[in-house]
Amino acid sequence: MSTATPDDRISTYNPVVATTQFAAGFPVFDNADIGVTVDGVERFDFTVTATYTAGISTDAKAVFSPGIVGDVVVFGKRAPRRSSRFINGSPLSIPDQNLALDTLEAEAQEAARENRRAHKAPYGEEGGVFTASDVGNAQANAASAAASAALAAKWAENGDLDVTPGKRASEYWARKAQEWAIGGVAGVGSFNSRTGPVTAQSGDYSSAQISRGGGSVETALAAIEADITATKGLLLSGIEDLLLSNNSGNPNTHIDIGTGKARVGSVVVANLATLTKRINATWVAGSGNGGLDTGAVAANGTYFLYALRKVSDGSFEAVFSTSATIAGVNVSLLAGYTIVKCIGVVLTNASSVIRPFIMYPRDEYAFVGPIAEVTNTTITTTSALLAITVPNGVRVKANLRFMFSSSATTASALFSDPAQGVLVAGGNNEGGNVGTIQVASGFACGSDEIWTNTSKQIRRVSGATGNMWVWNDGFHFPCGRNA
Repeated sequence: MSTATPDDRISTYNPVVATTQFAAGFPVFDNADIGVTVDGVERFDFTVTATYTAGISTDAKAVFSPGIVGDVVVFGKRAPRRSSRFINGSPLSIPDQNLALDTLEAEAQEAARENRRAHKAPYGEEGGVFTASDVGNAQANAASAAASAALAAKWAENGDLDVTPGKRASEYWARKAQEWAIGGVAGVGSFNSRTGPVTAQSGDYSSAQISRGGGSVETALAAIEADITATKGLLLSGIEDLLLSNNSGNPNTHIDIGTGKARVGSVVVANLATLTKRINATWVAGSGNGGLDTGAVAANGTYFLYALRKVSDGSFEAVFSTSATIAGVNVSLLAGYTIVKCIGVVLTNASSVIRPFIMYPRDEYAFVGPIAEVTNTTITTTSALLAITVPNGVRVKANLRFMFSSSATTASALFSDPAQGVLVAGGNNEGGNVGTIQVASGFACGSDEIWTNTSKQIRRVSGATGNMWVWNDGFHFPCGRNA
């Protein structure tokens, strides 16, 4: 005869490297008799291996693939059931008896284990009914109750005690209200940090200021809303995000507008999801639809992009226009929308398709592949304008690189903002931004950020006749992005 020892039918593991097999460590009678939790969460993505002899296995394992780590608990979860019945009048073999008793023992052990985990009421009382939320919140509710009790005890001892900043007992505020009612009309005294009889002083808040709108809640709220509207009107305009990019599926004709906000005074519009607009079709509301205010897309064109706000619901839209100002945008297709602000610009090439670009924060644009503006072109001591690939109709800061060659030594070249006037290159004049030639017909290189005029031009001049190369990496077109 053998004796069964007390057993919770639980085996625990805590592997720190991925482990695949976990032994049950207790007898099982069916592969379904095993459950597993990992870090307190029951798992079902495992298999069971077991060798059964006379209906019982003592080598059952839970097998995971891939291996797992953490707090692993293998537990018995046998559902009480009969797997067979014995025939009346037939002799009952010892193995069959043992198997039947073993299954009963396992089920009793698991039932005892679960009973110890259950909520218990005092003897003679019925147990309560608790939802999962009740159980989950019990600890937090107990902590909150304890904190409230402690706070009440402190206030009972000293009603003036500031237990946490700005939080005092109701008794304290009742006394203050009585003082203020006696000491000043409409609370003027208390609002100006004085109690007792009040004599008006310079700089005091008036009762009208305190009551905001005559005293009723409705008029006070209306007055506050008016204040907010007036304050918004004083705000500077700006843009938050709303970055532009070539659409990945149709980069030659479609522009994606990222999420963000545009603001001009009290008018704000927010783009909550990427909006795509076509430059080769006239404007229709909706992502993927046409974006031109009027006409057809042209070669080597400049198309300014404006944020729109739908009057009825405040939603975001956008429109392309060749106009550099809001006043010049054709609004015939834009009924029901307000033009808020210019948020960017795109350029087309000689084939009337959008030049590929990258837009960075703070209104910086970089061409995908620099544009060779001039190659081995004559430059002289006479200042002249040079047209480059930038937006038309506005001043932008072009990001340029240069190369200069001349048969004359100690000569440099100067590229500049036309607004600076006609300059002379050379150390004794206005200097240069392309290094001085040291060897006849040698090369000097330089780079600079130069503001253009509204006709897409900069000025160029050299200290001696030579040849120039100019590459354009992009430009800065200020629209109001500060980050």
